[in-house]
Amino acid sequence: MEPSEVERFARVASELSALCPPSCEPARDPRPIAIVVPVFNDWAAFRILAGAIDTVLAAADLHAELIVVDDGSWQSGARALEEVAASASRLRLRPAVLATNLGHQRAIAVGLVQASLRAKAYRAIVVMDGDGEDPPEHIPRLVAEAEAHPDAVICARRRRRFEGARFAVGYGLFKLVFRLCTGRRIDFGHYCAIPPAHLSRLIHAPALWSHFAASLIRSGLPLRRIPLDRGQRYAGRSTMNATALIRHGLNAIAVFEDVCLVRLLVLLGVFGCGVVSAMIGVVLVRFCTDLAMPGWATNAGGLLLVVLFQAALLAATAAAAHLNRRALPEIVPARDAHWFLHAPAETAEQPEDGDAQWPADQRAA
Repeated sequence: MEPSEVERFARVASELSALCPPSCEPARDPRPIAIVVPVFNDWAAFRILAGAIDTVLAAADLHAELIVVDDGSWQSGARALEEVAASASRLRLRPAVLATNLGHQRAIAVGLVQASLRAKAYRAIVVMDGDGEDPPEHIPRLVAEAEAHPDAVICARRRRRFEGARFAVGYGLFKLVFRLCTGRRIDFGHYCAIPPAHLSRLIHAPALWSHFAASLIRSGLPLRRIPLDRGQRYAGRSTMNATALIRHGLNAIAVFEDVCLVRLLVLLGVFGCGVVSAMIGVVLVRFCTDLAMPGWATNAGGLLLVVLFQAALLAATAAAAHLNRRALPEIVPARDAHWFLHAPAETAEQPEDGDAQWPADQRAA
């Protein structure tokens, strides 16, 4: 990076640390943090991000293991990884290469499984995107909050975004539909800090394979939201389009499939009761008054009967599909993630907490 960029990251990190309240001041824990970053071909942005993270860590007196999950990229990231390893003073790289492209959410799940192999050696596990939209200047704040609130997952709730009006409308619509379908509120993304004690609970949840943020909500863990601005991409263009955004939203709702089914059945039950009431009204008008026109009761009753049958068929189909899916085996990241790695998963014994001290000038291997 340019010297001006290095100075900017260091200055911003120092200012954010100064703004952190005394209650979230981190203890002098010698252990490093883990940072999970999924990357798919976006190596130019990742190279800048890694340099920015290293600068921020130096300003905050932190060390980190950077778990880089190569999500089946067809562009080689070997050169970018070599440059980062040669220049970083506060980062140790742990690449995890997927045999095929699994998608952003599943790459995060694989990265968390890799982090769980050394969970006891970390102060916290940070999840962030690899394009710069999750500003690295916020890492010390997230880690400090995680240590001040060890029972909670610290999530970045976005105050200001830069994606444009169309994305903002689409994202707002997604949050509304999610709230209507699940009864829950989702107002954060991937940028978060996870206490090591909660990592095992997350990676053993099948929901993690579908959607990371929704799985955090579904896990029942305490979530502490802190308002942070979203950044802008360092390089390249985003691959998120309307189709990908809709698919992403559907995956989030799918995590609460059983909740959605119950809400749908209740809605259809209320609707069915309304249809039955209307049919009773038609019968009363036909036989108890002189208001009915010839053929009117037959047509209205037949239409209502068809609508009632369709509602019942929809309820039965949804329930049957859910029960059928429940009978199928699910992918549990803790058990199955290693099958998708290009190389065998790391199986080394976890180091003791006291063995994870990092000298200030240690470089990545």
